[in-house]
Amino acid sequence: MNLIKSPFRFFVFPIFIITFALSVSAQSDPVVQMLEPSYDVALHVVIGSNDGSRTELPANLSTISKHLKGNFSFSNYRLANTFLGRISNSGTVEYKSVSNILGQETDADSPTFLEWSMGNFRAVQNGFQARAFRFGARVPVRTGSVKDAAGLATPVINYESVGVSMNLIGLPANTPTLIGTISLPKTAGTIFLVATVRTPEM
Repeated sequence: MNLIKSPFRFFVFPIFIITFALSVSAQSDPVVQMLEPSYDVALHVVIGSNDGSRTELPANLSTISKHLKGNFSFSNYRLANTFLGRISNSGTVEYKSVSNILGQETDADSPTFLEWSMGNFRAVQNGFQARAFRFGARVPVRTGSVKDAAGLATPVINYESVGVSMNLIGLPANTPTLIGTISLPKTAGTIFLVATVRTPEM
């Protein structure tokens, strides 16, 4: 008695061989890599002034508060804003926005234009390193006023650029660090730039 031979058995073995080969290739492929860890970067913008008001910096910036009060003579330090970003090794974080963190706006039609970036970031022993850091702002400054036909005074606003750039900076892990200062135009105030880099689990 002749048995009917199923044609499907001729395909089972080749399919098994192909599946096994693809599995081995995926495991040995150098392109397949583990996901690198990411880190949280916080840039704190602190304003020092003698405007008479009294405010305290948040508890997580207590060491910075002591450092500023011990090295600068301003009567008041306030946290204007905190910017957050997440970055991996060799990565870059960039931020651009219209802002009022400097407290220099004369009206809603003359905002401050702010941008900052940290590039070529890398984790190193006992901390972190960035090949480039830049913080810049275009700040509105009132330089005078003109009167219209009705005799109403309209302020004359010019923009001045302030900022700081660094080619190589080091940051300790999980520690707020003062990385730069900028004098505010037409005032006695100063911007203090404080950076903190943490692992996501912190």
